[in-house]
Amino acid sequence: MKISFCLSLVLFTFALTACLVADKEEETKEEIPGFSRVDGLFVQEIDEEGNTLTVFKTNNKQYWSHEGMTLWTVWGQAEDDFKERTVEIAKAYGYSGAGCGIVFSQGEYEIDEKIASVMLVAMINNEGKYILGKAYGGIFVDFGWWKMTPYLNKGTGVFNEIKISYDESEREYSFFINGYEIERFKDEEEPALHKGRNGYIVVTTPYDNFPSSAVDVLFKEKM
Repeated sequence: MKISFCLSLVLFTFALTACLVADKEEETKEEIPGFSRVDGLFVQEIDEEGNTLTVFKTNNKQYWSHEGMTLWTVWGQAEDDFKERTVEIAKAYGYSGAGCGIVFSQGEYEIDEKIASVMLVAMINNEGKYILGKAYGGIFVDFGWWKMTPYLNKGTGVFNEIKISYDESEREYSFFINGYEIERFKDEEEPALHKGRNGYIVVTTPYDNFPSSAVDVLFKEKM
């Protein structure tokens, strides 16, 4: 495991913003450029089968920089136990090497005497690669850098199903792509995460030519 500022494959800074806990008004929120929670960009609806569809789409230069940007959303409660999630993802527009995926077990914890957002992340791209890791206090710890796998469907607008499950007895996560178990991993660095909020994450890069082109990702949360 190596510690680094997470790149979206090239030239992308994956930095976490510290964020306030609601009942600690005395804390000062630290804004870190390039990492933003933007709930409004993730538009949700429910299909007739009860699945949650979420569309992310933007070509707004507010969400573009020469270093790249990471845009995310979460929902739920920090006390929610994590058990399992299955999400289908298709990226219709945007740089093929940039990641998009899911946030899980997110919460706020004290890091270096500040309250910071801490989360586990699973991302894929349109080039057949995936990455797993943990972001906290402005630092990303990857569980192995971007990896190629034959189980990912390559190409623009192509759906891939990713699944994360948690074995409480083993305190171990399992990661699946299109029905195949790819790897297992444990989060053993404090704060060790096994509960928290769920969400989505999308990266924009210098190769996304805003406003001429857009980044467009569809998420389908399977129930």
